[in-house]
Amino acid sequence: MCYFVVESLFKVLIVYHNANSCICNFNTLPIMKQIFLFYLLNCIAFSVHSQFKPDQVALHFLNDLKPMQMDQVQFKLTDSTKTRWHYLPHSSFQRSGLSMDSLSVVQNKNLMDLLDAFLSNSGYDKMEQIIDLENYLAIKEQNPTKRNPKKYYVAFYGTPNNESPWAWSFEGHHLSFNFAVHKDQVAIAPAFLGSNPGVVLEGPQKGKRVLHREQDLGLQLINSMSAQQSQKAIISEATFGDVLSKNKSFISRLEESGIRYTALTHAQKGIVNAIIQEHMSNMEPAVAHRASVLLENENYDDITFCWAGKKEILTAHYYRIQGKKFLIEFDNSQNKGNHIHTVWREFDGDFGKDLIQEHYLNSDHH
Repeated sequence: MCYFVVESLFKVLIVYHNANSCICNFNTLPIMKQIFLFYLLNCIAFSVHSQFKPDQVALHFLNDLKPMQMDQVQFKLTDSTKTRWHYLPHSSFQRSGLSMDSLSVVQNKNLMDLLDAFLSNSGYDKMEQIIDLENYLAIKEQNPTKRNPKKYYVAFYGTPNNESPWAWSFEGHHLSFNFAVHKDQVAIAPAFLGSNPGVVLEGPQKGKRVLHREQDLGLQLINSMSAQQSQKAIISEATFGDVLSKNKSFISRLEESGIRYTALTHAQKGIVNAIIQEHMSNMEPAVAHRASVLLENENYDDITFCWAGKKEILTAHYYRIQGKKFLIEFDNSQNKGNHIHTVWREFDGDFGKDLIQEHYLNSDHH
């Protein structure tokens, strides 16, 4: 089951049902209607998942490249640059692959089509807005060379096919999407998004907040806590300057600290779930499917939430949600609390590590 498709469609059907019967909760529906709707939504979700052909959309982009471009964009699956990543501007970190300014208009359109196939509407919109903030920073800092919105890079590892693993990435300042693919299974970690500024304070875009839900949900959660809960959740009065996992190729679990999921109220658990879902909702349902299965198998009793820093917007603050298999970090330390970094990591699944190992363990010719 693709959980997030089902959840979204539940909401649509509940609204429709409410409009026609004034019943306000899915759980109040007669049991046979619940079973029927659940079955229907599972069928729809399975159909969405089964129709996704990641190798075909990738080949559509690659097949339009010239030989010299192919030499620059394609690497072996085992190449060390596959797990070398960062969210710094292009002038501060040299990346592999082809930059957008080295592609033709048609090739850039094909790249956007590829991203559109993997990202949801909201994820694609965040990506566009994050890239557009480079234009804002170029004017503000009077440095168009450093803040070049065309310096985002695409790279492929292995050849897209439906039999063996391959991977691709799209990366630049404040964006790093890393996809590993085997057949119709997609690993999505690390998935990094950042926003500088977190809130645009001046100019025509004043008030713009690209990652507002990630921030607002965290603030809502910490400010809903009792004094006793806050004592457990707040691990530091000051932030750490960045996400603690930084740009490491692979990570281990961070220190066990904060408040446990089981110590939260029903409403607070809902906020934690909403933060997790916000990260999943950046991807198309078929792309997020593998990560959603990971979450379905997660023991939520083991999940912890911790906070550092202040508890208001435009102040420095940090939070993380950590389970046995995944890590979410949010940091808003830089620029006097107006510069956001947020990331989704998987302890066993970063860069498709578990997906690739699974292939070799189950493949006869290996």
